[in-house]
Amino acid sequence: MKIKSNVIENFLAALMVTRLALSTKVCAPPPAEPEQVALSEAEKKKRERDCLIALSNGWEYYKNREYEASIRNYKRLVDFGCGEEYATEVYLYFGRAYNELGNLDSAVWAFQQGLRYLPEDINLLENIAYIMHKRGDTEREINYYYRLVEVGPENTAALSSLADLLKAEERYDDLIDILDRWLEVEPENARVQSELIQTFTTAGRDPLQFMRDRWKTNPENAQWGIDYARKLIENMDYALAYRALEQVIELHPASSKAHQVLADAALDEGDVDRAIAALLGLFELNRTDAKAAQDLSQAYLRKGNFTAALEWAETGVRTSSQSGDAYYTRANVYYTAAEDCSADRESGVSNFQDKLVYLMAYEDYGTAVAKGFGRGRTRADFLEKNLIPTKGDWFLQQADIRVFKPQGNCYSWITRTVKRP
Repeated sequence: MKIKSNVIENFLAALMVTRLALSTKVCAPPPAEPEQVALSEAEKKKRERDCLIALSNGWEYYKNREYEASIRNYKRLVDFGCGEEYATEVYLYFGRAYNELGNLDSAVWAFQQGLRYLPEDINLLENIAYIMHKRGDTEREINYYYRLVEVGPENTAALSSLADLLKAEERYDDLIDILDRWLEVEPENARVQSELIQTFTTAGRDPLQFMRDRWKTNPENAQWGIDYARKLIENMDYALAYRALEQVIELHPASSKAHQVLADAALDEGDVDRAIAALLGLFELNRTDAKAAQDLSQAYLRKGNFTAALEWAETGVRTSSQSGDAYYTRANVYYTAAEDCSADRESGVSNFQDKLVYLMAYEDYGTAVAKGFGRGRTRADFLEKNLIPTKGDWFLQQADIRVFKPQGNCYSWITRTVKRP
């Protein structure tokens, strides 16, 4: 028996209505975007208008937290075949609306649909990683963070989250790789440096060998050479550390950090001459570097070279006249000189010449305190009570002399004078 054509048409129409009704329910995602068929110009304009209306409504409903209505409009837009065209504006909020309703599976579907068209969209990747976290799907969460890192190698937030996940899963080899990538972005990040070394230890691997090999394979990376040297210093292997740092300086003569690390290590070990050489190189890189000048002053002071110590302390004051620590450094030169000169005498007692030098130190300690360097206060108070000239000392000096300069071979390098109070 033949079925009349109008019966068939009615049946198909009813079927389409049923499918449309099912597809508009919020509990499940819509089917994939339908294949496009050739449209007339009028149909194209209508489709474009319908898509824009659905897009606008979807966003307005989302802003007003009417998530079910928002989802229905985004579904309509997809059904109209506009999902790819408006992917940037649709799928992020489509998925977030599902997430707000607690429908995580549909949220994942929406974000994944968006990634079909926008595979490097950071917002979509971050949101789907978040959903995986809510679902407790750690493996897939890790995978999406890997995608985020691949899309944005300098995305430190993604690197941090991925590192935390890998650490929790005890995937130490992978964690080492991610931390190493992170240090390429932030080579000065001390926390990541420490975490990398700790991870090597936890994994039973020798971090020193890794750091050496990493630098040797890429000697142009000065930071890796410095990292290797710092680890050697930590292990008290100063000879190898010096060699590594000097190689870094040879390849990167403008590396102020390499000069500074070398100087600090040499001072710690007591190799003052090596420290001075490194600090002189550092100062040549920046002749207004007050800290380098102060460090040079302290280094020469350790050698007992008061002339050079004072010259560099004066340089520190000139380059940083508002810095309290510059005056503190110069005060230390006078203080140490007065101590040494008085101790060299048989009596070991300070004379008036020593007290004049102590007075110079006292004045500089006071200036340091006035400029905010509080450490000078204790030394200034001690000098005031015990070592600077007293009223009796001044009374014993020739009355018509108002300005005094320390006398004697021990103080021949001092040109500074002090006034009688």
